[in-house]
Amino acid sequence: MRPDLPTNALGSEGWYRTGGHTYRCEDAGIVFIRLGGDLAEDDVAAFFDAFARLCDERGLAHVFWLIDIGRLGAVLPGARTRAATTPVRRENKGMVLFNGSFKQRVLVRLVDKATSLLQPKVPPLVFFSAEAEARAWIDARRRELGMRDDP
Repeated sequence: MRPDLPTNALGSEGWYRTGGHTYRCEDAGIVFIRLGGDLAEDDVAAFFDAFARLCDERGLAHVFWLIDIGRLGAVLPGARTRAATTPVRRENKGMVLFNGSFKQRVLVRLVDKATSLLQPKVPPLVFFSAEAEARAWIDARRRELGMRDDP
């Protein structure tokens, strides 16, 4: 699924909108999502499509999800099912979430638990208070994976 429309309302190019959410694919191998309201199946499909394009078109071995969940509403049943049953790509090295309430973190953990029951090798899911902390974790994880990849 392709994004509904490009938007530069956030002050930088490369942002796309699906439902009430915005996202972009960063050159560093990050799919950065800002959730805004209820999460539907079509939204999740658009995010997975963006992730696949980042992996396939740029040939990156380490790709991360960076998600601002501060304005997440409900995670609708179709979204939960799509998230839990879409095959985890080998390039997926972690899902890093920030800016979420206790309730929002619980919602995400439930979907992650369903995914881990249905699929092997689910990458780490971590939570932080702020975007800077989340990006620091990604940088550290990338260095750790890089050391393992070296002969």
